[in-house]
Amino acid sequence: MNNIMSKVKTLLKTGFFHIFGASAINKVLAFLCNIVLLHIISKPEYGVFTYAWNIYSIVILFSGMGITSGILQLCSEHAGDEEYQKRATDYGTRFGLRVNLLLFAILLGIGLFAPLKIEKSRMILIATCLMPFVQLYFELININLRVKKLNSRFAKMQLSNTVIFYAVSLSSAFILREMGLVVGHYVSWIASIIIGVFVFKVSLLSSKRESIGSDKGALLKISLISMTNNSLSHLLYLLDVFVLGIVDPQETILASYKAATLIPTALTFIPASLMTYIYPYFAQHRLDKKWCRKYYRMTVLGFGAFNMLVSGVLVILAPFIVKYTYGAQYLDCVPVFRILSVNYFIAATFRTLSSNLLVTQRALKFNLFVAIVSSVVNLIADYFFIQWWGSVGAAFATVLVVLVSSILSTTYLIILLNKKDDKSKETEVRS
Repeated sequence: MNNIMSKVKTLLKTGFFHIFGASAINKVLAFLCNIVLLHIISKPEYGVFTYAWNIYSIVILFSGMGITSGILQLCSEHAGDEEYQKRATDYGTRFGLRVNLLLFAILLGIGLFAPLKIEKSRMILIATCLMPFVQLYFELININLRVKKLNSRFAKMQLSNTVIFYAVSLSSAFILREMGLVVGHYVSWIASIIIGVFVFKVSLLSSKRESIGSDKGALLKISLISMTNNSLSHLLYLLDVFVLGIVDPQETILASYKAATLIPTALTFIPASLMTYIYPYFAQHRLDKKWCRKYYRMTVLGFGAFNMLVSGVLVILAPFIVKYTYGAQYLDCVPVFRILSVNYFIAATFRTLSSNLLVTQRALKFNLFVAIVSSVVNLIADYFFIQWWGSVGAAFATVLVVLVSSILSTTYLIILLNKKDDKSKETEVRS
């Protein structure tokens, strides 16, 4: 009991409960507000927003060419060296904002000229064209807080962003309908940036503009490969809606599929919170394989049992959850909801942990390999499964891809962590 209490005090002192608590509150708020939102705007209107936001989400995968991941990794490796962290952050911020000029042009071009299956989504896409700048800056502020392990401030930033977003979105949705969600995103990100700069004193840009020397290449390499990995991984979920929008472009079908994903997707805050907390520590101890093995084993066993309980409850109570949260008009999404609830267990316990910890080990090329394999499997599965089984097929495709990527990533991580410890040499794992 003394050992357990000691570990709890350590987690409390280092900010784990701040991160987890804020994430839990965020997701509960998001869940409750999404239920209210589904009753404010109609099912077709929700389908229009889902179609447009899915396209935006695909474009934003290339935000800053993954510079947030590069800054997080290098600055975590140089923990305590504030001068280096300032230089790396300054260079990365300028680079990322320049890259997002291209995303601005792409979103504007799609909104103005692209042939869209759901024409009503055009104005929403045009309205999102400035989002890549404010979203990237908001994310970089959060990365800065994570690097410095200011977990309490990070948690407050996340919580304030969520509260502002839903307060603005729900109120504006009465008048602007689905466009109110776009307004909510803009207001919440801009307000959070103001809080980060003026309240938490986060400075991303420096007037000195000093170089990070030879590490510039390492920063861009990590960023590019991480962006590719993350983009291919997130496409797993985005392609489902995209292909559904092509095969059967009905607003109500897209709305039902999106509703089925809300709770399983919201629950990803649990593994995300865990990774937010442990990532800097695993990056700092990446050469100490014994340390990494010990804490990875502890995490998988404890976290896996918890995730199995969560998934089981969702599968059993699916009809009741859907009916009494989204309404009877969404009961057609129960089969998809159950499949994605099983998917949560696999993704949260294995895929999320292993893929992120492989980055701390600099196993970037293997992560890229897994992402490419997963994308190929995803494309093939979506193409056939959606034609055969519709939205249920899209859910089955998601499970298949998550299972394949989990097996590959977890197996390779275990292989890496079982290699002989080498804390004295500054060799880096570049698989």
